[in-house]
Amino acid sequence: MAVSGGGISPRSVGILGGGLAGLALGALLGARGHAVTVYERDRAGGKLRRVRVGGLEFDTGPSLFTFPEVWRTLLARLGEEGDPLELRPLPGGLGLHHTPFGAVPLPVPPGHPLSAAWETYRAAARPLAGHLTTLLTTPPRLTDPVFQRASAALFRATGAHLTAAGWVRRLPPALAHAVGTHALNAGLAPEDAPALYALIPALAAGDVTRPASGMGGLLDTLLALGRVRGVRVEEGAEVIRVDARPGTLTLRGGEVRRHDLLVSALDPARLTALLGRPVRSPLQRRTVSGVALYAALPGESGLPATSVIPPADFGTFRAATRAGALPPDTLALVHADGPRLAVLLTAPATGRDLGPEHPWVRGQVERVERTLGVPGLLASARDVVALTPAHYAAGGHPGGAIYGAALPAWRGGPLHPQPYRPLPRLWQVGTGVHPGGGIPAILGGALTVDRLIGEDRGSGG
Repeated sequence: MAVSGGGISPRSVGILGGGLAGLALGALLGARGHAVTVYERDRAGGKLRRVRVGGLEFDTGPSLFTFPEVWRTLLARLGEEGDPLELRPLPGGLGLHHTPFGAVPLPVPPGHPLSAAWETYRAAARPLAGHLTTLLTTPPRLTDPVFQRASAALFRATGAHLTAAGWVRRLPPALAHAVGTHALNAGLAPEDAPALYALIPALAAGDVTRPASGMGGLLDTLLALGRVRGVRVEEGAEVIRVDARPGTLTLRGGEVRRHDLLVSALDPARLTALLGRPVRSPLQRRTVSGVALYAALPGESGLPATSVIPPADFGTFRAATRAGALPPDTLALVHADGPRLAVLLTAPATGRDLGPEHPWVRGQVERVERTLGVPGLLASARDVVALTPAHYAAGGHPGGAIYGAALPAWRGGPLHPQPYRPLPRLWQVGTGVHPGGGIPAILGGALTVDRLIGEDRGSGG
C-alpha cells in the first residue's frame, strides 16, 4: 500500500483513473503480488456508470459486449474459473442498420437478399478469426512469432486496403454502408479508420452478448476481482500533479503519495498536463464525442434490442466532425429494453453542452423516430437524462473526444499509437493508448500492459 510522505512500500503501484482499464489492470497487477492503489477523482467506472431516470436504473457507457474471448483471457490470467458475468446472447446481434439503401440486419440471416454477399464478406474476414484476440491482448512485437502470425493474418484479410472505406467498396451498397458504420468503433469515419474495422462486424456479429445483470455487472465484477487481490480504490481522490521519476502523485489538498510504479489510465493529453508538459494545440484532430439520452418510457417501446441509424453520407459526416461542426445527420444507436430507451448520438468533440432541448439534438431525435416509425416516442418519456460532450470533457477527454486524438489509419490496429511506457517508471493503458473502442480494446490493453510490466525486471513482476 502506498504511504504519504515518507518511504515507499515494496512493489507498490499507483493507477490514475478508475475506469474499466484502470480497474482491470489493477486486478491483474494485484494478482502478481503488487500493492495497488487506484486513484479516481469521481466515481469508479469511467464511462460505465449507473444513473436513475424516472425510477429506472440505466447503465451508461458501453452497451454491447463483443469478442468475449478477450474477457475469458483476462479471467484465465487471474486464475478465475467460470464466468461471473453470465454473458447472454443479445437478440439481433449488432442490430438492424437503417442505411439509405435499405435496412440491413447484422448478422444477415439466411434468405435475406444480402445473405450471399454477407457470407462472401465473412469468408474474406475468416483468416483473421483465430488471431484477433492475439492482436488485442499481445504486445506488438515484430520479433514475436505469435504476433507475426496474427499480423500476417490481418494483412491477408485486409489486403492492400489501408482504410475501412477502401475495404468496403467491394460490398453491395447497403451492406457496405452498414459495415462502414462500425468504423466508428474507433471514433473515426470509415475514410480515416484502419481497414481492420471493416472486418469487425463479420467477426463479432455472431457473438454479441450482455451480462445477465446488465453492463453494470462488468464494473461490479472488476471491482470485486480487484478487492480480493488487495486492490484499493480511492474515489474522490483527484491527482493534480504527477512526477514520474520519484514516482510521486500530488492529490488535491496537497497530500503526496509515492509508488514504485505509476500507471495512467487517463487520456494521454490529460496525463501530459499532469506531468507539467505543454499540451498540443486544442485544434488537433480528435475522435468523436457523443450525446447519450436515457429515457424512462411509460411502457415498452416495441423496438428491437438494437437499432442503428447511420449518417446518409459518410463524407459529409466526416467533413463536419473534422471541422467541429454539427453534421446534418449523424450516427444514432438506439437500445431498447422494456421501458428503458437509450439514444446515443455521435457528435463532434467540441465540449458543447448539447442537451435534449438543443435544436440539433431535437432534429436528430426526430430523424431517429421517423426512421423507426415511432414519432414522439421520446416526448412520451416520464423522464430523460442526457450526457453530453461537456460531460465527457469534464471527465478529462479533450473536447469530450471519447477515444482521444485522431491518428492516421496506419497507426491503428496492432500498430498502437501511444507508447505503453512513456517514462521509465510510468506506464499507460486505456482507449487513448490501445486503439479502438469498446470493451475488447479496454481489456486487451490491460492484458498487454500487465504482461509488459510482468516482463520488466524493475517492476518486481
